[in-house]
Amino acid sequence: MFNQRIFSAAPYQSLPGAVTTMCMGTRRVLERKCTEQRPLVTDFSRSPILAQHRHCLQLLMSMWCFLCVFGAVSSKLKMDLKFSRIVLFAYIGLRGVYSERHHLLFVYTVLTKPDGVSGPVFSAVCLYDDRWISHYSNEEQTWKRDRFDAEIWRYTREPDDSRDWFINLLNTLANCTSSRCDGLHTLQRRVGCEVDKHPDGAVMNVNAFDEYGYDGEDFIFFNYYTMQWIDKSPKAKETKMKWDADRFRNHLLQLYLNDCMVWISTYNASISTPPALHMFASAAPHDQSELNLTCLATGFSPKLIEMKITLNNITLKPFSSSGVRPNDNQSFQMRASVKIHRDEKQGYECHVLHSGQTFTTSWDGSLGSRSHHWAAVAAGAFAIEVLYITYLIYKNRWLNGEFILI
Repeated sequence: MFNQRIFSAAPYQSLPGAVTTMCMGTRRVLERKCTEQRPLVTDFSRSPILAQHRHCLQLLMSMWCFLCVFGAVSSKLKMDLKFSRIVLFAYIGLRGVYSERHHLLFVYTVLTKPDGVSGPVFSAVCLYDDRWISHYSNEEQTWKRDRFDAEIWRYTREPDDSRDWFINLLNTLANCTSSRCDGLHTLQRRVGCEVDKHPDGAVMNVNAFDEYGYDGEDFIFFNYYTMQWIDKSPKAKETKMKWDADRFRNHLLQLYLNDCMVWISTYNASISTPPALHMFASAAPHDQSELNLTCLATGFSPKLIEMKITLNNITLKPFSSSGVRPNDNQSFQMRASVKIHRDEKQGYECHVLHSGQTFTTSWDGSLGSRSHHWAAVAAGAFAIEVLYITYLIYKNRWLNGEFILI
């Protein structure tokens, strides 16, 4: 039986009778279609799939009923259908613009060790919302939690597969022995879960993944719903057959990913650090009548951010933007610059949207030491960024589903 908690007649009771009938009829159609496509369990607390469908269906229902109500009203007022569509799509857009994404991600890298090559054979890190919260210590051969947040670790944990399991897998794929291997080979794994939420906590989408790469190419990934492995390379066919046959391990993996999705769907707090905002101006190099006004946001995490500079609440188009750049402390920075007239120094503000909150600062119109100070800050941040990128040359940052060994 389809979970009746997904829908309720209560939202429709205040609507006119004809509209209520249409909405309730649509409810029955959606229930029937969804149950035909995939059977859903009734215990939402243990089923992230149901959570995903529940909010999807609620969105579909709200969109449909909005169209029903607006259609009924527009027919009474003889409003143009095109205008109805414009309002509907504006409504849909507003539902999606303010979503935020959170992820829990474990990234593993294993390297063969030919003669003359030094460095760790195995490395692993855990990230939550782009911040490192745990790493594997080769010296102690255990996970070390860099950021101990009791709420994060209360219901989640590191995957069970051991360091030796990864090394043995790479040796098998590369035809290596424990003491000798010809050439440099890499094995990488990306496992975890992610969720898209509205600022009010409503789950839009939740997803789990477990993906492997070998020598810089997609290798194999796990289908959570079928508990089958999907090979992405001809070299993975033998591995697929072997792993598909290990149903006990696949069942444990499915349970682990399920727990990850349930946890990330219900965990509302984010490891979030607000940005520090600064505005400063400098002389435009090619026009003495103009200034370059810059807004700098730094020290924030996660990295998703929006920035705009306004004059009397009118948004100005920037001529330069750095985009989001990393700092050396796992936080991020961004800056944007606009050209302004030297004599206009009032009404300029910088607005930043980060983690559902808006931050604003205004320019006090001053030049000189203040601008040089923050220019030095920006230059220092750029230097730190260069050092950080250099550091990443020796670390694996395999994100967004791409296998990159840098």
